[in-house]
Amino acid sequence: MSDANGATTPNGTKATAASAFRWRYLLVFLLVAGPIASWMLDPTGFLAGGSWMGLVMIHLLVPALDALAGEDDEVPLNGRTPLMNRLLPLLCLPAWYLLLFWAMALESRASAWGWWGLALSLGASGGILAINAAHELIHRPGRIERTAGAMLLVGVCYGAFKIEHVRGHHLRVATPLDSASARRGESVYAFIPRSVLGTLRHAWTLERNRLVAAGEQVWGPRNEWLRLAAASAGLALLIGGVFGATALALFLAASVVAVVELEIINYVEHYGLQRLQLPDGRFEPVTPAHSWNANTGVVNAFLFNLQRHADHHAHAGRDYLHLRSLPQAPTLPLGYGAMVLVALLPPLWRRLMDARLARTG
Repeated sequence: MSDANGATTPNGTKATAASAFRWRYLLVFLLVAGPIASWMLDPTGFLAGGSWMGLVMIHLLVPALDALAGEDDEVPLNGRTPLMNRLLPLLCLPAWYLLLFWAMALESRASAWGWWGLALSLGASGGILAINAAHELIHRPGRIERTAGAMLLVGVCYGAFKIEHVRGHHLRVATPLDSASARRGESVYAFIPRSVLGTLRHAWTLERNRLVAAGEQVWGPRNEWLRLAAASAGLALLIGGVFGATALALFLAASVVAVVELEIINYVEHYGLQRLQLPDGRFEPVTPAHSWNANTGVVNAFLFNLQRHADHHAHAGRDYLHLRSLPQAPTLPLGYGAMVLVALLPPLWRRLMDARLARTG
């Protein structure tokens, strides 16, 4: 795509200083409107999708539209991000809690079939509305944005991700030290528990070491790990107290699904890629070769350009509209939406990915 305001970046990709609002990123809010409208039209869940619509949208409709739409021709910004585009990840905070409490209120009227649809759909939506939006926000310099990111993670019981991702994963990515980097030959089913437990443990270690170095109490209010865990526990108690035990179970089940969604994407993003260890024991610097990229338009719109992952690791604080698709980064055969489904079938995943991995050198 050519652009009248475009400029060529050093790696040959195009960038534009145009400041018009980019409407496609509003698509993420379909993850609120779609499930609510579907349930209102079809509470049984057999015709319009009912409580299953969130899952259907994320894992069937979005990958299908992504494949049909093909490559993303949107060029990254080279100037200031439009205010409304900057606010969109922040608006995911009220959107997520609207969807969450709507589901809690609805839960008592759901059949067993509908309850599981709510759990899976709410969790799948949480993986994007809550966790992916939080990922964008926790990398920003402003306290309000980072706090909003933390509140989103509280809403899926994964506050430790805020600590470990920024202070751990970005330093240790593509090394054996990083639990969020999948090893070659490792199935997603082995990776998920290893990554979740590693995130919880390393986030605690990072926070404990920070407090000890500052002369602060580890078991005290300055401990962010404890604060975020307590906030999630408080939210769970609120839901259980207001909506009942089965609503609490729904919240916890949806949180598990949201975390699993995140970890499958983590699996896809760095599978098998390794940084060389230098003679002094350190690892080579992170390069575009250490993240799997995809550049499909529909998923980029839903995920705030997360698929331009190599540039994110090169410039962690870079706004999503400024992320570039780097031609030197290894490229997935399909977009993240489809690759998440492929990852669930390890033989097919290995067939698609291991030869491609070998070609990366």
